[in-house]
Amino acid sequence: MRNVSMMIGLVFLLALGACSGTAENSSSNNQMANEASNEQVSNSKNSTEAGDAMESSDEEGEKEGKMSEPALEIAITEESSDEEGDHGDHHAADLDIMVDADEMDPTLLTTSVKEEMQALTEANVRFEYWKEGEDQHTYTDAEENDKGMYDGKVEISEQGTYMLKIHVEKGQDLHTHQPFVLDVTEK
Repeated sequence: MRNVSMMIGLVFLLALGACSGTAENSSSNNQMANEASNEQVSNSKNSTEAGDAMESSDEEGEKEGKMSEPALEIAITEESSDEEGDHGDHHAADLDIMVDADEMDPTLLTTSVKEEMQALTEANVRFEYWKEGEDQHTYTDAEENDKGMYDGKVEISEQGTYMLKIHVEKGQDLHTHQPFVLDVTEK
């Protein structure tokens, strides 16, 4: 846009110089036109070089991104038994807890919690997970993004089998958990 404005200005100046008829004005205008033209060529080269550098940088970033993080896929199954036992569950029979991994970001888990077929809102939902055979458990709080829908991100970067326990608490009367198994594989 700036280049078009400069060209219009140059044409105007040249026309003005031609109308005035003096040699001095005409040569001055020609010199200004040449300088402006050289500046435009220089700006065009710089713009092209900057664009090439940005494309090169983007390509390098894409290559680095692909190399640094393996693409993972998480398959989720419900575990039928909870080896650690019941620890004060209330209304567990009335709750329906489902979990899915996001297709674009499998470490983003979405949990649906229903009580008596109604969305359970304003609950405290927490993911507890650990790699099978390891003792260290990690906890992540999930945030309610819609009525009865809670999102949380798990920090899983290695393939393997992980145990997931979704804890749901609301008030003093409700505390339950549901175990799941996460099978993490490379895409």
